[in-house]
Amino acid sequence: QGPLSATHRRLGAAPTMRRRSGRGGPLALPPPRPLALRLMLLLFVAAPVTQCRSWLMTERDLRGPLVAGLASRPRIALQSSSSEAALSPAAEHLLSIGFSEGQVRQVASGFGSGRSFNPDVERSVKPVLKWLSSLGLSELQVQKVVSSHSRIFRSSVDQYLKPIVQWLAAVGIGDDQIARVIARYPALFSFSVEGKLKPTVQALRDQGLGEAEITRMLVSFPQLLIYSSKRLTHRMTVLAARGRLASSLGSAMRLTDAKF
Repeated sequence: QGPLSATHRRLGAAPTMRRRSGRGGPLALPPPRPLALRLMLLLFVAAPVTQCRSWLMTERDLRGPLVAGLASRPRIALQSSSSEAALSPAAEHLLSIGFSEGQVRQVASGFGSGRSFNPDVERSVKPVLKWLSSLGLSELQVQKVVSSHSRIFRSSVDQYLKPIVQWLAAVGIGDDQIARVIARYPALFSFSVEGKLKPTVQALRDQGLGEAEITRMLVSFPQLLIYSSKRLTHRMTVLAARGRLASSLGSAMRLTDAKF
């Protein structure tokens, strides 16, 4: 094969080939393709690449909000030095004692707005779980209480939790009933005895309810303690005038002002 001529190098055409054996003249290859045809072929080949780039950019744009949405979810995983986030010690402990992943996620999401779920296992998590069990709550009840009111891990057992149970006992609720009240309404631990619980019970007494009736109401409907004394007093007055105070107070408190 002979060298490319200058003309062939400029036009990109293939050189001719000469036969080494005796017959015939040089064997000519097909003539060079016109420039317009070569440009069309180039565009034909480049088009799929451009489409792929466009598709990748679209996928990336669509994937951005999805990744952002996943990142905004409450995370069990906390501090991590690797590319994969690691569970906090508190989350690992809950999983190790039988909490499901869904329950641990619920605990983490309810621990507090803007707070990472990373309470101290030895000083907060274990003491709270042990104390709840000592009140007579079953394993499933403890899981329910912690899952629905995980802020309990931010409270001191001696300073905040025990005084509430002691107050429940003081108003006549027995030990077995205390476990039932806590299991039914864990948010009870978010209230102050002096600022909220005592005034509410006093409002019931001011309406002429006896201690036995108050105890029965609190055990059957502990959510009664969340309402303001003003709302509670108004509705009790209306029900008392109709002779339905003791029998209908719980259901009446659930109603909105418009429906009541």
